Amino acid sequence: MKIAVGCSLRYQVVAPSASFTFNVLVNTDPQQQIVTESIRTTPEVMTEIATTSKGERVLRADARTGPFELAYAAVVEVDRPAMPALVPADQPGRLPLNILTYTLPSRYCESDRFGPHAWELFGKTDDRAEQVRAICKWVSENIEYAPNSTDGKTSAWDVWQTRKGVCRDYTHVSIALCRALSIPARYVGGYAVGLEPMNFHACFEAYLGGGWRLFDPTDGIAPGLIVAATRGRDAASAGLTTIFGRVVAEPVAVQCALETPAPQSAGIRIE
Repeated sequence: MKIAVGCSLRYQVVAPSASFTFNVLVNTDPQQQIVTESIRTTPEVMTEIATTSKGERVLRADARTGPFELAYAAVVEVDRPAMPALVPADQPGRLPLNILTYTLPSRYCESDRFGPHAWELFGKTDDRAEQVRAICKWVSENIEYAPNSTDGKTSAWDVWQTRKGVCRDYTHVSIALCRALSIPARYVGGYAVGLEPMNFHACFEAYLGGGWRLFDPTDGIAPGLIVAATRGRDAASAGLTTIFGRVVAEPVAVQCALETPAPQSAGIRIE
């Protein structure tokens, strides 16, 4: 299906200059392809798009003192494969090395602290897909959505103890529990249809049956309604913006909706 996404990021540059790295551009991979795309900066500055090894398209820009805005819009064709009915337990040590790294603890996902909890709650089945679905259900039912409960620096273990957080925190706990079961899992940031209130969204991918599968533990949004922009081991390596220089950020505006074709004009028929 086609999804229209966009965002507007505004800043006041208070230093002589500032350098921006934006990870808000849509990724291109076999599961999502860009149909149309628009990138505009105000004032107009030189920009550069670089592609990382994870398929991320990163926009670089430099701005001088004063107001600076990035306006981004795209229409994306999303086609995610269905989840296999059964994913049996595998041999984690035989996974490709670039996948194996996503089974290890990271800054915000201390999976080494979750082992006993993960096995007690989700170790009763060898079906990997069922384990990940059960993790998402548990996280959704046992963590209270509390927008003002975190400062952006909380880890999965912090949230496990407080049982409060936002989509970023739900995602970190889910990743940590997956990794504690030796299931590779990585952080995904991007856009989601139907999100309330609309903003950038965090979810995660688990490596199941030889491929990455998308899960949303916060709102249960279907994978086909999510557009990925950035990926990483956790939020520390998947930031949507990185800024070098003194700036004041203004409120972010994000759009994401199913694209509907423009109605055709009926016209006037003359006999």
